[in-house]
Amino acid sequence: MKNTGTGVRTLTTLLFAAALAAAATTPAAARTALPDATDAAFADDCLRAHNEYRARHGVPALSPDPALQDYARARAARLSTYERLSGGHAGLDPAYGENQSWFASTAPDRAGCRRAVDAWYAQAGDYDYDAPGFSAATGLFTQVVWKSSTRLGCARAHGRGGTWYETYIVCTYSPPGNISSEYAENVPPPRT
Repeated sequence: MKNTGTGVRTLTTLLFAAALAAAATTPAAARTALPDATDAAFADDCLRAHNEYRARHGVPALSPDPALQDYARARAARLSTYERLSGGHAGLDPAYGENQSWFASTAPDRAGCRRAVDAWYAQAGDYDYDAPGFSAATGLFTQVVWKSSTRLGCARAHGRGGTWYETYIVCTYSPPGNISSEYAENVPPPRT
């Protein structure tokens, strides 16, 4: 969890070990889903942010996929029925990779995708290219730049939660990243 210093709390790091545990026992939904707040500008922002970071690593750009975006919409709605990111990756189709972010504010403004992707990519500083592999501290970053992922769909649910205005952002990837023993060929270091 990060405190941005502006009263906005950001949860961008979802521990994958916790997600695996959540998949086994899904917590009960606590509230009605927040409304979909995905639009073309949001989708473009997501794609542009991902592809700028991927270019740094010399991996191919992602292509937008309307079916993945629809799936991400359903995932964002489902995720918003839980407090923060407590729903984890429960129910995720194993054919897809997924990154999630939660933002909250006292103001009704919706968080943009660039902010989420920037936070996911910030994990790059902790990635060890000399010992490639999974780490809960870098799993969001590695999915962003995963070379063999080719398609992207992102969505956003936003509205008034119990205390805050909340934005849930979900990006889904196909094929999924973070595959054991495939890190060396899929997460190259940034180009100089």
